[in-house]
Order: sequence, then structure tokens, then C-alpha cells
Amino acid sequence: SEPITTASHNFLSCLFQHASAGATVEGNDLSLFYSSDIKSLTTTTEEQKLLPTEIYGKIVRDVVVCCVDCLIVRSSPISGEKECLLVERNSEPIRGVWWLPGGRLFRGETFFDAAVRKTREETGLSGARPIQILGFWNTFFPTSNWDTEEQKGTQTVQPVVLVELTEGSEVLLDDTSERYRWISLDPDLALKNEEDKYVVEVLRRLKTWL
Repeated sequence: SEPITTASHNFLSCLFQHASAGATVEGNDLSLFYSSDIKSLTTTTEEQKLLPTEIYGKIVRDVVVCCVDCLIVRSSPISGEKECLLVERNSEPIRGVWWLPGGRLFRGETFFDAAVRKTREETGLSGARPIQILGFWNTFFPTSNWDTEEQKGTQTVQPVVLVELTEGSEVLLDDTSERYRWISLDPDLALKNEEDKYVVEVLRRLKTWL
């Protein structure tokens, strides 16, 4: 085999660094369509959005749910530094924890479409531009908002979408969150400030990719 030159070594180092980050290239949300009729594949009915309580409760308890979370980034109007939005969860799982805005992926949605929708619904922010997927997490919770005496907890899989705000607007939370705050994108600072481990991991993924 040929010896590895300095240039090729640098390229491989960059390649493996990006591979370890697990992020996609900008603009790719990993959607694959097995039909030219994309419109029909990406249509969501009202029935698919608003599932009956008893059905959704059983899904949460018995099935792994896909949720799209959003790392919403803006430039601070005060310092000009990049910062991201956290919200304090108002319901189980992990009620009271500072977390990323997000929620269930609807049938017919791409990850990017869901990120734009959840940004608008949960924070009231407009001008959301999805950039890339930072990675996927598999989370196991001992409680849920749909627990019964016999069965508790839930499991969710979350693609995290990096979302850039292209215009300024006021945060208007829906009833899924109690409060909000903006924090630095520095994962070391997030760890020092005892942010949730999920938030720290997402920020580490962003830092590695960048």
C-alpha cells in the first residue's frame, strides 16, 4: 500500500472527526422517497396528528416513539455571540428539566419539516431554517405522561436538528413548557453549569462538527 502523506493524513483526520460527530452535511435531512409522488408521501391527515388519547397512551407505553428535537440557534442581541434555546419541560417525562424544544414526528413529515413545525408550535419563533441533523439519541425514561398503575415509562428516539433563526421574534411558549432561557453553545460551559447531559452531548456534537 502507498504511504500516507501529510495531506492525506489531514484529510482522514478531518473525515473521521466529522464521522465521529455523526452530523449530516448541511441541507440533508436523510429523507429517501421510494416514489415520484412525493406529495402523497408527505401528506399528514388531521387524524394522524390528533390521535385519540387511549391510542396515543398505548403507543407511548408499548412502542418506541420518534421525536424531533431542535437546537435553535441565534446571535445574541446583546453580545452577538451564538446561543441556543432551552425550555423547562411542563410534563413527564423529565418534568422540570431544561431541555430542547421538540416533539413527535408525524407520519408524512421529514425531520426538517417537523423541526420547523415544532419550533413554531412550542416557541412561537418564526424564520426557522433547518441546517443539518446533528445526530440521533435513544432515550429511556422511567416515567411518562401516560403512565398507568401497571405500566410506566417510555422510550424515544430523537434526531436533533440544528435550526438557525433568520429573523428576530419574541419567544411565546405553548403549554408544554414553563420557562425558557438562552445559553452559550460551549459544551464545557454547559457541563460546568450542570445542564442536562442530553443538552451537553448535543452541544459537543455541534462543536465536533464545526
